[in-house]
Amino acid sequence: MKRQPAKFQLTDDHRRWARTRQRRYGGKIDDYLTLIHKQRGRCALSDVPLIFDASEGGGSIPGGPGCHPIYAALDHCAPGSNCHGFQVVSYALNDLKGHLPLDCFVALGRSTAWLRLMRVWRRQYHRDASDRQAFRRLLSPSDESNG
Repeated sequence: MKRQPAKFQLTDDHRRWARTRQRRYGGKIDDYLTLIHKQRGRCALSDVPLIFDASEGGGSIPGGPGCHPIYAALDHCAPGSNCHGFQVVSYALNDLKGHLPLDCFVALGRSTAWLRLMRVWRRQYHRDASDRQAFRRLLSPSDESNG
C-alpha cells in the first residue's frame, strides 16, 4: 500500500514571504503562494524543505550569521526572461546558479556531480538543517572561512 504524502498547509511565514516578494518584484501574492504550494515548500533544485521565516533564515542583522543557505529565494527559471516563470529555491543554490551562465548551469544540473551534491545537500538537511556552515562548506569545501 502506497503511503499518501501529508497534506501541505501554507503558514503565516509563507504568507509573509509572499507579501515581501510581491512588494519587491510585483505580481500577485496569490501567485507566490500558489508557487509555494505547488512545490510543497521545497526547493525546486534540491527538494529540501525551505525556510520561509525571515527571523530564522534572513541575513538582515548587521554582523549576523548571514542568510541561511536554505532560506527561500525566488528564482527566474530563465534569468532575464519573464516568459518562463519562477521557481522557489534555496538562497545558496540560487546564488550558485546566478554565478554561472544559464547553459553551464543547465549542463551542471544534468551531471552526476550535481546529483551527488543534491544527495549530500538533502543528507545535511536531515542531519542538521540549522547548520549554516555545513551547507556552505558543501558549496565551497576548500574555503573554511566561507560565511
